[in-house]
Amino acid sequence: MQNLNETIYFIVNPVAGNKGSMIIWEKAEDILISENVSYEVFFTEAKGQALRWTKEILMQTNQKTRIIAVGGDGTLHEVINGAAAFPHAVIGSIPGGSGNDYVRGVQKTTDLEEALSLFFCDVSKSLDIGQYKTKGHTGYFMNSIGIGIDAEITYEVDRSPLKKWFNFLKAGKLIYLFIFIRKLFTYKPGPMELTIDGKRRRFEKVWFIVIANQPYFGGGMKISPKSKLDDGIFEVLAVHDLSLLKVLTVFLTVLWGGHLNIKNVDSFSGNVISVKDFRAAKVQADGENVGMDEVEVRVLKEKICVMFKGR
Repeated sequence: MQNLNETIYFIVNPVAGNKGSMIIWEKAEDILISENVSYEVFFTEAKGQALRWTKEILMQTNQKTRIIAVGGDGTLHEVINGAAAFPHAVIGSIPGGSGNDYVRGVQKTTDLEEALSLFFCDVSKSLDIGQYKTKGHTGYFMNSIGIGIDAEITYEVDRSPLKKWFNFLKAGKLIYLFIFIRKLFTYKPGPMELTIDGKRRRFEKVWFIVIANQPYFGGGMKISPKSKLDDGIFEVLAVHDLSLLKVLTVFLTVLWGGHLNIKNVDSFSGNVISVKDFRAAKVQADGENVGMDEVEVRVLKEKICVMFKGR
């Protein structure tokens, strides 16, 4: 059990999940108080604040420090980026967003009570993360990074007025499918160059390329069934030269991982990966827009310590 003199830090995004994260936080706080747990809480008011607070917290201590993101994968992404340079950081998440792929594929807790029980115990593990470089920007990701229609979808989901209604109906992950179907008829696939550990490949009509550290993205789609969080490699998926009907099939079968059997859904693995688009494609990392046109990625072996249930 937790040493009750050890403070746990919570960073809450109050607008995540159509403000549902605040309801979740209030329930969590009731449990923390009833268990007499020492904690501090910070509420974000702007993008980038979770990253800055994570750094500020960790700069003030040199002993193991638990920081919990309360929100969606975007909040967790900021906390991971703030914590990556601090080996004494231990990261966890209480899901309150639309996708919540980190909790699904990494932390593997199923509800609030199970997550808090994990945080109260000394159960953690050092896992791989990715470092990415786009034009003028360097950062880290835990789940996946992608270029193409997947980045277009996450970009539009984040800005869609429909997002709050899907969250209100407790169907947040379905908005990814809704936006995908709408985007499918306007997105124009084009040529991309993929380089994995020095070996270069070119594809002509690329819908998207995803570099995955864990199996899930897009609110529960099992994009990379073979991914493992501690093997020192990333799985790479390139979807190219497919008709609209075939692409739709990919996004339906990806719910259980059946897309890997479809022709022109090519999978690879490697440590150092770069993708270059020859037009103007967006790049997303953990669902956050991080650049355009090209990205370079490398595995950082056992770089981040997380609270980890495992199975």
